Amino acid sequence: MVQTQVFRVPSESELNVFARLLEVAFPGRDELKEQLANSVVRPIDEYGSLEIKTQSESSADVVKTVPVEAETKDSDGIAVHYLLHVRDGRAIELDVFKDDGSPLKRPPSPGDLRVVVLPA
Repeated sequence: MVQTQVFRVPSESELNVFARLLEVAFPGRDELKEQLANSVVRPIDEYGSLEIKTQSESSADVVKTVPVEAETKDSDGIAVHYLLHVRDGRAIELDVFKDDGSPLKRPPSPGDLRVVVLPA
């Protein structure tokens, strides 16, 4: 587990993943956009999962704990998933994992992410 104690501003590639996840309409999206634009993060594993600490006062009225997710293929063809977790109206985590548990071979290009909002 890669736990750092210091929160930091999200990197450009992390912000690009957030932006891609928030391109699709769903309840609470606008508030999550505001939250993620004013957030700090820290890595929590080797896949790129992030703990998110929002600094915005807005609260997202989402229907589910994971209101949006995305999927892409790594260079070895194995699926990689990106799930945005929300608790009490606040973005709290970007969960990143690969189907077979192997290390990521390359960071995703946001344009390669297929975004999914599952019905409530």
